[in-house]
Amino acid sequence: MSQHLIVLFVVLPMLAGILSLFAHGRRTLQAFIGLVFLLANCGVAIWALITVCQGHGADAGILVSQMGNWPAPFGITIVVDPLSALMLGVESVVCLAVFIYCISQLSDRFGGGFFQPLYHLLMMGVQWSFITGDLFNLFVAFEIMLMASYAMFVVGTTPQQIRQAYKYVILNLIGSTLFVTCAGLIYGQLGTLNMADITRIAVSGQLPVSSIPVIAMLLLVFGGKTAIFPLWYWLPDTYHTMPAAVGGLFAGLLTKVGAYVMIRVFVMMFGSSQEVSSIVAPLIIVSAIVTMFLGVLGAVSMHSVRRILSIHIISQVGYMLMGIGLGIAAVSGLTPTQTLISREMAVAGAIFFILHNMVVKCCLFLCGGLMIDHAGSDDLEKIGGLLKRAPWLAALFMIAALSLAGLPPLSGFFGKWVLVKESFNQQQYSLTGFAVATSLLTLLSMLKIWSYGFWSPPQGKHVEHPEVRPATAGGLFSVALLVVFALSMGFGAQAYMNVSRYAAQRVLDPRPYIAAVLGEQHSPPHLPAENTVVAAAKLNPLASNGEVRR
Repeated sequence: MSQHLIVLFVVLPMLAGILSLFAHGRRTLQAFIGLVFLLANCGVAIWALITVCQGHGADAGILVSQMGNWPAPFGITIVVDPLSALMLGVESVVCLAVFIYCISQLSDRFGGGFFQPLYHLLMMGVQWSFITGDLFNLFVAFEIMLMASYAMFVVGTTPQQIRQAYKYVILNLIGSTLFVTCAGLIYGQLGTLNMADITRIAVSGQLPVSSIPVIAMLLLVFGGKTAIFPLWYWLPDTYHTMPAAVGGLFAGLLTKVGAYVMIRVFVMMFGSSQEVSSIVAPLIIVSAIVTMFLGVLGAVSMHSVRRILSIHIISQVGYMLMGIGLGIAAVSGLTPTQTLISREMAVAGAIFFILHNMVVKCCLFLCGGLMIDHAGSDDLEKIGGLLKRAPWLAALFMIAALSLAGLPPLSGFFGKWVLVKESFNQQQYSLTGFAVATSLLTLLSMLKIWSYGFWSPPQGKHVEHPEVRPATAGGLFSVALLVVFALSMGFGAQAYMNVSRYAAQRVLDPRPYIAAVLGEQHSPPHLPAENTVVAAAKLNPLASNGEVRR
C-alpha cells in the first residue's frame, strides 16, 4: 500500500501551487506554504530512496502505482526505481535551497504574485518526468514543466529577456511537436507507449526495423532539451538574462531532466537492441566530444559571470553524454563480463555526474546572483575586491568552482574519474583526451572568475556605489546548503557511487523493472546477445565499504 505514496511527487507540488495561487499578494503566506510543502517533498524523496535501496526479491527496488487500478500497459503507470529515486532526492534539496534564496533575495516585483505558484508548477513537471512510466505522460510532464518555465523566463520583463524568450519558446515548441510525432509513430509501430512494455519488446528482440529511424529522431527531441551539439545555440544567450535564482533553478534541473530521459530511453528501453545502439551510440559519443570541448572554449572567452556559467552548462552536459554513449557503445577487446562491468560503471559515472552537476551548477548561479548584490554587476571588467567584502561568499564560491572543475576530493572529480577511466578501458582515446582537456579549461575559467571578481582590487560600480544591496542571510544559507551537499558527495563519494552503480545495474538489466510494472510472467528470462552475462556480485547500495550482495 505504501508504494502508492509515490503519487505525492505530483500531488504535493500541485497542492502547493494551488494554495500559493489563492494566497496571491500575501508573500509571507506564500513562502510559508512553499516551505512546508518543499520540506514534506524532501521527506517523501528520502523515504523513496531508502525504500528502493533496501528492497528484496525479483522486483526489489521498484515502486509502482497504477492509476485507477488499470493494469499496465493500458493505464497510467508511475514508477520509482533507483535512478528516479536518486534524481528525486537531489532535485528536492535543490528546489528547497533555491526557494529559500528566492524568498530572501528576490524583490516583490520578481518573487511575489504568480512567481511562487509557477515555481511549484515547474517542480511538478520535473518530478512527473522522473516518475512517469510511459512516453505520452512524459510528454505531458514536459509540457507542464515548459509552460511554467515560459512564464518564469520573463520574470522582470527586461527587453533582453523578452528577445531571448522568443528563441527559447520557439525551440521548445518545435521539440514538443517532434516529440509527440515520434510518440505517435512508435505507438503505431509497437502498439504501446508504456516504457516497460517497449523495453520488453526490445529485450525480446521483437523491435521492428521500421522503428529504428523514429527512435533515432528521439535523440533530436531530448538532445534539444539537454542542449547537446548542435542543438545548444539557444542556451548561452538565454540563461544569463534572467534573475540568478531562476537561472540557477533552470541550470540545476531542466537540462538534467533531458539527460535523465536519455538514460531511460537509450540505455534502458533500447540499449539491448544492437541495431539501435550501433546508430545512436556513435552519434552520442561524437556529440559528447564537441559539446564538452567547444562549450568550455566558449566559457573561457566570456567576461561575464553568468555567461561563463551558462556556457559551462553545455560543456558539463558533454560528460553526461559521454557516460550514456559508453553505456551502449560496441566494445572490442574485452570479455563479455568486462564489457558489462565497463558499461555499468560508465552509466553509473553519468548518473553520479548528473547528480553532482545539479547541485554545483545551481550553487554557482546563486553565487553569481550574490556577486551582483554585492558589486552591482557580474561583468568581470567592472567588479573586484569581493574577497574582503564578502569572505563567506568567496569561500563558498571557491569550493563550488573547484568541484565543477573536478579537483579531488570534491564531487566533480569522482564522476569525471570514472568516466575517463571507462572511456580509456573501451579504447575511446580521443574521448578521454577531450574530457581531460575540458576539465583543465573549466578550472581555468573558474580561476578567471575568482581572479577578476574576488582577488583583484575593487573597481567600477563596486567603488562608485557602495550602497549596493549586500547579500542577505537567506541567500548565503541557500548557497551554504548546496555547498555542504556537494561536499557530502565528495567526501562520501563511495556511498553515492554505490547507489549510482545500483541504479545503473537496474537500467542495464531492465527485467526487474518489466516484472514490477507488467508482472513476472512478462519479464524475459534472459537478455539478448552481449547482455546475457549478468554480474554475480551486486553492490549493496547502502554499504559504504563496497560490500557485495550475493
